[in-house]
Amino acid sequence: MVESTILNGYAFWLLLGLVLLASEFFVPGLIAAFFGLGALVVGALTFFGVIESTGAQLTCFAVISLVALFVLRRQCRRWLQGTESDRSMKDMDDAGFIGERVQVIEDFVDGVGDVTLNGAKWDAESSDPLIAGEHAWVIDHNGIVLKVSRQRP
Repeated sequence: MVESTILNGYAFWLLLGLVLLASEFFVPGLIAAFFGLGALVVGALTFFGVIESTGAQLTCFAVISLVALFVLRRQCRRWLQGTESDRSMKDMDDAGFIGERVQVIEDFVDGVGDVTLNGAKWDAESSDPLIAGEHAWVIDHNGIVLKVSRQRP
């Protein structure tokens, strides 16, 4: 009979809810938080005498937790992750490199050479025969290799 009293007690549900919410900090995945929310709601409902039996508490816990998990998880995940998942994967055009003027620092041999852009040395490719000291414009990129041309885009 002692087990039933412990499980029926609002303190158990409130403590379980807090432990589940705290566990989200150690094992993030945004799942335990919703079960913690369910346990806190059951604890509050038990405290105010809305539900009393163990079966009703367990059913209420399961329903509230699963509904919260499936309804709120996607929205909460969007809030926590933001709209951009990896800035390093952004197209360099977003940084404004396309159309930028570069200086050739090494003659292009077989369409490959080096240029400077914003004070940094870049590997570059070009179908134009570029010579050191000339200026060119960034027309595209392939990863970290700039594609440059004599003609302004």
